[in-house]
Amino acid sequence: MDLQLYRTSMHKIQFLIVALFFTTISLANEIEKNKILNLMVDHNYELKKVDYGALDNYFTFPFTFNDIEKTLDAINQKELKKVFKKLHRKLPKDHSHRDWKKMDVKLLNDNIALVNTMFSRFNKKGEIYFTGAEIYTFRKVNNNWKIFSITPYKPYNYFEFD
Repeated sequence: MDLQLYRTSMHKIQFLIVALFFTTISLANEIEKNKILNLMVDHNYELKKVDYGALDNYFTFPFTFNDIEKTLDAINQKELKKVFKKLHRKLPKDHSHRDWKKMDVKLLNDNIALVNTMFSRFNKKGEIYFTGAEIYTFRKVNNNWKIFSITPYKPYNYFEFD
């Protein structure tokens, strides 16, 4: 009788340990996802600055921007600024800013993550003139998430990760 009670207690303890383990992993993943989302918001704010802000805080190299027609790449901050200036020249003169509409993070492993985004661009009157979507690819560098690739695509193809 005591042996059966002991086994039942041990099964309950094992179940609680396994449940606690998976809860801890899930919580750690949510913390990492939130770090990435916060970085995306900060990065968007930095892009409003004329000098594109502190790009080192957000990007690692080599970096690629995978446009439909061609890929733009950068191996350092100076080249990255050139990429952003080239992309900025394509915007209308009355472009004001862009805001995120949706963001979804998928951790592929401990060091690689994808962020699927949808955004709207606004003119100086505050009107939306464009809606787009991009996938950002992140790498963890020295325990910090950094963007190493951006791939734009049509917003009607937007999807959320499972």
